[in-house]
Amino acid sequence: MKAWAYNPVVEARLNFITLAVRDLSAARTFYVDGLGWQPALWVPNEVLFIRLSPTLCLSLWNAAEFETEVGPLSGPDGLAPFALAHNVPHEAEVDAVLADAVRAGGTLFKSAVKREWGGYSGYFRDTEGFVWEVAHNPGPIGVELMAATAAPAGGEAAVEVIRSRRSVAQGRLLAGPGLDHAEVVRAVESARWAPNHKRTEPWRFYRLDGARQRRLADLWAEQLERTGSKPERVEAKRTQWASAPGVVVVTCTSSATADEKTRLEDYAATACAVQNFCLHLWAKGIATKWSTAAVEEHEEFWRLLGHDHEPADTRVVAFVFYGLAAELPKAHRRLAAQDVLVDYRA
Repeated sequence: MKAWAYNPVVEARLNFITLAVRDLSAARTFYVDGLGWQPALWVPNEVLFIRLSPTLCLSLWNAAEFETEVGPLSGPDGLAPFALAHNVPHEAEVDAVLADAVRAGGTLFKSAVKREWGGYSGYFRDTEGFVWEVAHNPGPIGVELMAATAAPAGGEAAVEVIRSRRSVAQGRLLAGPGLDHAEVVRAVESARWAPNHKRTEPWRFYRLDGARQRRLADLWAEQLERTGSKPERVEAKRTQWASAPGVVVVTCTSSATADEKTRLEDYAATACAVQNFCLHLWAKGIATKWSTAAVEEHEEFWRLLGHDHEPADTRVVAFVFYGLAAELPKAHRRLAAQDVLVDYRA
């Protein structure tokens, strides 16, 4: 993600509309079950987030929690049961924006402090008394809102997706109504436009249902037992593979007459297709983990994919697990661009 430099003129931006509600379960029934809106985060009896746009989130917050942090909702000095929020990428910008609001004629309502939910926020009142929260939210929703706010248009947006994508481990992938499984099918359309020499289109995608995914987890556990893995590792892998929200198996098939070079090109093309697939999902808010494993050596593996036996000239390229990210991993790269580039045009 590009570095974000604070501008002393506060950018016109609204990221959260927060409604304080007395009965959060009833509110969820209305918005989710009744209106069909998809929750981005649901913590029973605490909060419900609904993404309204890439940069705007509706937050339904338990009224008691609202009053604890913001102030009372009743009495002569009570607040209207909602708040507006201006999010920033870093903690330092919270205090800076609050100071700018005061200089502009507003009133500091509550100084910024560390919050139990992991963020840093404070409040100001505008000249009409409306309350604004200024917040740094390090959680997945906050990070996504800031990424969408900062994302440039056109081709630069594609660069941002490539550079911001992270692998999220199976155990940190979440299910829920906010996960659109149909997007996985649409991602295959993006995947199949990967470059491939001589138009071989060697890739095939298998999206498993729940029963097949659990069976895949069992086969992997059996294979690990056969090769001497410790029982605790076997059960950990079984649980991770079975509990992920979804999995797609990607294979590569070459022509029976293909030489070694063509087979390498086919494998490389399929890897490109997997990357396209993962980038498409990341752009739509779905995280992935590209895994490889020797589970295809199990004699029952290919039956799981609908084959009576192992298809000729075929190999598995990826097990792609997908879901909503419980948290975003930090970037990890040991080498910089100058370490991997020999630039004779410099």
